[in-house]
Amino acid sequence: MSSAERAAGILLEIEPEEFRVLQAIELGMARYSYVPLEEIFKYAGMPESEAEFRLSELDKKDLIYRRHDPYLGYIMNYTGYDVLALNALAKADVLNSLGKSLGVGKEADIYDAITDEGERVAVKFHRLGRTSFRETRKKRGYIQRRRHTSWHYQSRLAAEKEYSIMGQVYEVGVSSPQPLHQNRHVIVMGYIDGYNLNDIAFLDDPPGFLEDILLNARKTYRAGIIHADLSEYNIIVRKDGTVLLIDWPQSVPTTHPNAESLLRRDVYNVLRYFERKYGLERDLEETIVYVKS
Repeated sequence: MSSAERAAGILLEIEPEEFRVLQAIELGMARYSYVPLEEIFKYAGMPESEAEFRLSELDKKDLIYRRHDPYLGYIMNYTGYDVLALNALAKADVLNSLGKSLGVGKEADIYDAITDEGERVAVKFHRLGRTSFRETRKKRGYIQRRRHTSWHYQSRLAAEKEYSIMGQVYEVGVSSPQPLHQNRHVIVMGYIDGYNLNDIAFLDDPPGFLEDILLNARKTYRAGIIHADLSEYNIIVRKDGTVLLIDWPQSVPTTHPNAESLLRRDVYNVLRYFERKYGLERDLEETIVYVKS
């Protein structure tokens, strides 16, 4: 069972005092690799004996980790962080239930879900640092300036950035999931009704679909943004045959120092895929001019 599935299943079993202690650990993780027990007492604002009891309950539920050397300290695991985010979204009447997995990647998990209004949505859990803190720091410019950067802070920043970018591109008509809500490392977005381009055996209209991708890349550029990670792995073929661009956390503004090389890489990745699989040839330089025009 995944972290998000465990969090959804255990959510109703957690008492208010346990949420307070989890939130205290969350606050402390901004400063400490492992939050000292004394800091948890302070942040939780409850008697020490009560906080210690709640910590033992959270430990039994496997929502936290503890270490004793060189001091007694605690951190949340991903399930604990998922619990905090899902609880906040449920209390805000955003989510009613979490469904099946729609995809698991190195840095994010996506699930089917239902809102309080009965609408089907997708829920993305950012998981930065799950594979490598060092690689995450190299790829994500917005966390390189901090000396201490916990995995939960990295994931929250990634979610905040992606949610903001999704709002900008959706507003100008780019075919991308509609951003609905964001809390901590979790984004609730419009349902992703389709299949990854890389998993499609054969498109009915490859030239038309390529044009659709490039048109959306052009709209994105007009909005002052470059996807910066565009490939067959981040393009969805919807059931009506149209394109949907996903995964925006690595996007950059067109004023970025590396904007030209990142745009070139995006366009090259797309053209290479369609040439390799469908024999479609299109000039790289002319296509870049089209996207930027």
